[in-house]
Amino acid sequence: MAGALATVAFLPTAVPLIWQIIRAEEQLGLRHTTAVVYSVHNTLRNDIPIDDSIRRESAVASMYVQRPGHPPEIMGDPLPQALIDEACASPANAVALRYQGRKVAAIACIQRDDITVAAAVPLDPEVPAQRVLIFVLLLGLLVGIITALGILRLLRPLSALSGALERVGAGERGVRIAQTGLAELDELVDQLNAAARSVEDREDAILGRIEVVQEMARIVAHEIRNPLQSLELLTSLIASEDDDAERLEIAASIHAEIRTLEQVVHRLLRESAVRGSLRLRISTQPIAPLVEQVIALRRPQANGRGVRLSAGPLSWAPTPFDPALLKRSIENLVLNALQAVPEVLGEVRVSVIEEPEWMLIVVDDNGPGVSPELEHQVFEANVTSKAEGTGLGLALVKGVVEAHNGYIQYGSSPQGGARFEARIPRTTEAPDPGPPASPDA
Repeated sequence: MAGALATVAFLPTAVPLIWQIIRAEEQLGLRHTTAVVYSVHNTLRNDIPIDDSIRRESAVASMYVQRPGHPPEIMGDPLPQALIDEACASPANAVALRYQGRKVAAIACIQRDDITVAAAVPLDPEVPAQRVLIFVLLLGLLVGIITALGILRLLRPLSALSGALERVGAGERGVRIAQTGLAELDELVDQLNAAARSVEDREDAILGRIEVVQEMARIVAHEIRNPLQSLELLTSLIASEDDDAERLEIAASIHAEIRTLEQVVHRLLRESAVRGSLRLRISTQPIAPLVEQVIALRRPQANGRGVRLSAGPLSWAPTPFDPALLKRSIENLVLNALQAVPEVLGEVRVSVIEEPEWMLIVVDDNGPGVSPELEHQVFEANVTSKAEGTGLGLALVKGVVEAHNGYIQYGSSPQGGARFEARIPRTTEAPDPGPPASPDA
């Protein structure tokens, strides 16, 4: 469409162009006939006879010659005497005249030495007009094609910009447009690419927050599920226990577990142990009482499966740690061991061993251990070998231990199963040396 408009807009230039070319044709004809009559006049002055061949060789249609003592000679098509007289009377001795309707002729005349020579060349104004019109049409077509190509060159990147905006609006990621080479459009391209990156960054930020919320929800669910199982078992025991003292002890255990659970869940809702940003509430006391509490709490579950749950060496040296979180970590390790060992013949042992700079917590069992494929991923979130596991227990334990500036590692137990060793610094600052070798607990 744009090319057609450009062609139509160019056509008005044909009118003056045609006129100029017609005038040029007339001037060319007049000069030719003028040269012919001067040549013939010189020939006659030299007393050289002429005939019709000179007209033909000169490519003129008509020729009139008047010599003294000779009758007028007319060669070729006769011209009206009035046209000859008019041309001879012209100051330039050459004129383009119209005669016999639309006919036009370039007539030249020379009168000198009593010799008159006139010649005429017919002109056809339609021929140059047609040539010019064809030329203008072709030129207009070329202009239209060039204009159309230029507009297409401009519209193609605009179309790409429009398509890219639609894709960004539809939520597609990674939408980018290359530079077009046009300064005005390249500025729009840069703005579009920057807007697409900004949208993606915002989406990433929103998705990151959603992932944090989902992760925290899973962590809280995991931390609630295990204590609820213990509370369910303890409530069934208290209902069947006849000894009042034993019932009071079980009730105290239930109460303590509920309080610990409430503290842990409240803090996990605000802080993420997996991301290593957990804030600790440090108090200095022995770790051994926590181990005894966990063993007492989980012994009914162990007895129900015929598993022997016992305490190994327990150090009573005071250590700075967060009681609520460390207790839940020990309980997670014990619970994993209880679930891994076989029934009736299963054994789980928990020890607290004093080292020069560390307090070592060891959980041994005689289960199948961790498969070689998972050994290097056992502390990562969402990694589990249990059919109904969440893959968060050991990740939480790792987060709590690292929040204490400690570390945890997996190895083989002397009992034939898995051994998990968690080291907590005996001071508020982490020791500089690397992890010591695992002791034989």
